[in-house]
Amino acid sequence: MADKAQAKKPNRQELWRWIVPIAVGVIVWFLPVPDGLNPKAIHMLGIFVGTILGILCSPMPSGAIMMTALALSYFSGTLTLGQSLAGLSSGTVWMIFSAYVLSLGFVQSGLGRRIAYLMLSKFGGSSTGIAYSLSVADLFMAPAMPSVTARSGGIILPVAKSILQVMGSGPGPTGKKLGDYLIMTCFQITPITGALFLTGMAANPLCAQLAKDGLGIEISWGMWLWAALLPAAVCFVLLPLVTKFLLKPELNKTPEAKELGREELRKLGPLSKQEKLVGIGFVIALVGWATTMLTGFNANAIGLGVVAYLLVVGAIQWKDVLNEKSAWDTVIWFGVIISLAGGLTKLGFIKWMSGTIAASLVGTSWLVAFVVLGFAYIYIHYLFATASGHVAAMYVPFCAVAIGCGAPALMVAVCFGIFSNFMWGITEYAGGPGPIYFGQGYFERPRFYKLNFVIVTLNVLLVFATGLGWWKVIGLY
Repeated sequence: MADKAQAKKPNRQELWRWIVPIAVGVIVWFLPVPDGLNPKAIHMLGIFVGTILGILCSPMPSGAIMMTALALSYFSGTLTLGQSLAGLSSGTVWMIFSAYVLSLGFVQSGLGRRIAYLMLSKFGGSSTGIAYSLSVADLFMAPAMPSVTARSGGIILPVAKSILQVMGSGPGPTGKKLGDYLIMTCFQITPITGALFLTGMAANPLCAQLAKDGLGIEISWGMWLWAALLPAAVCFVLLPLVTKFLLKPELNKTPEAKELGREELRKLGPLSKQEKLVGIGFVIALVGWATTMLTGFNANAIGLGVVAYLLVVGAIQWKDVLNEKSAWDTVIWFGVIISLAGGLTKLGFIKWMSGTIAASLVGTSWLVAFVVLGFAYIYIHYLFATASGHVAAMYVPFCAVAIGCGAPALMVAVCFGIFSNFMWGITEYAGGPGPIYFGQGYFERPRFYKLNFVIVTLNVLLVFATGLGWWKVIGLY
């Protein structure tokens, strides 16, 4: 018993994880209140900053930190109980939960792996073909799998590893044959496929909700897809070619990989009943989300309807949904962060901050400000270990400043939503798949960082180069 009690005592070396967020939060709380700003806005800022630092320092799991922040926002008198709980009633939270449940069906039924092996069997005859086949498989699953860790790390990477095993290209010297190229391509393609769909990455709906609550901008599922289509498509098509130029794989013809795809499909056999049911649910979701402007149905409600369908037909079981910890954690995490960010907006802090910064940039071209802020938004992610935390802390302020400089509001909101995907490809700790891919041992950290920097920077340049023209054509400005 003594040993157990001793084990529960805080490690003094870990106390900084508690001290930093609490100290900074308290300091911000007691900052002088600028003229024209409600004191509660500064208090809300203290709670918000302390919460974000808590997520970064991780003295407790993120969900526990969020519950603590929720309690503080109410008992400190900063927000009413209704305002503190408002985020948990957000339809966006439940749409992302629905997409998580649909992704569970993809994994459990084996439909995700079947798609990946099908692409491989058709296009896996060359190193470039393998890269594109796995990229297309990732793209096909992206609308229904917002967990990039599950999609890329749980489905795409195991298929890639099977190919590399067959080709004899492991970490180290043999990685030059194919492994370095395939691992880097699979890692960097997922931020692009995630950027294409509102449900392609867990933080995308958070961007949409923050745009609505903090900026007064409505971004539907269809609008996100339409706006991201050309920039993401250009990045998608070019990435396997860019990574091939940078890494120069020694193998070009790979008939063994194509045969591997066929063999694995033979092992899987015909489509199972569960796969068919999940596939139907996937089609219902896609059609429903893409036609909301025609049908008038709420996109969030469509997601819940798909979950109901999957449960009724038995494609997934409720006990499995209960065990899907990441989905329930998302409900709490996103719900509370939406409440806190909404509190900053309701109390006037975002309006005051954006106006103050924009005033200091008077005379600066909105285009210059937009581009500079875009790159800054990407590179500041070196300081973050989660895309959701970055979005919660930085999305509205960066967008608000760009809009305050005269940049078109809808264009800015969509562009920074796209960048919220690209940014997590910059390091191995910046998003869920990073540690998994880096842990395969194909790259030393300096080389990994250098390649990621070049690829992500090129993607950002491509988005600006193609997006500004495309967004003009489709009427975003």
